[in-house]
Amino acid sequence: MEVQVLRRLFETLYVFKYSPSARMHIFGYLTGLFFYTAMPLTLCCTCAPNVFKFGTSEVMEFIVKGRSSIQANEFDWWEVNPFLNLGWFQWIGAAIFLWGCIHQYRCHAILGSLREHVGKVDEYVIPCGDWFEIVSSPHYLAEIVIYAGVVFASGGDLAIWLLFGFVVSNLIFAAAKTHKWYLQKFDNYPSNRVAIIPFVC
Repeated sequence: MEVQVLRRLFETLYVFKYSPSARMHIFGYLTGLFFYTAMPLTLCCTCAPNVFKFGTSEVMEFIVKGRSSIQANEFDWWEVNPFLNLGWFQWIGAAIFLWGCIHQYRCHAILGSLREHVGKVDEYVIPCGDWFEIVSSPHYLAEIVIYAGVVFASGGDLAIWLLFGFVVSNLIFAAAKTHKWYLQKFDNYPSNRVAIIPFVC
């Protein structure tokens, strides 16, 4: 999830080309800020009890046995390979996550490039290419794919499912509004495109 947060920050700073007149509602801004702050902390909740249990057992051992009886453990970083501990759920989830990241980057690059090709600051163009050929908000669809990968990798953790539900409902709502705007703005908007879920809505 930290990779997702940092990747989104990078794209916001270096890939998007925002219009000088672009504005964001304060509620949307605060929701995004809260989400990207709380999301990694929520994921930590699943491992926090184990960390607490380990920490308290080490402290209790120190209190009971004293400092002199605790052996100094040597830790060899080269012998630890966390990739060996991953199961097939995690590998498939990582592949889904990566697939979504690649498409989201492509879609953001397409959107960012549109601003370079327009004559006026507030002139709009119909985006084309990649998943824009089938849906109006493919960057939102890619975000859903990214979080589906996280759900798959987690093995079905409840907190992750709740995050996924929030993301899906939020993005479907935003995509429906975007699709409606495209239809109102452009008379020649492609009729085969749907809002976010290919061939559905």
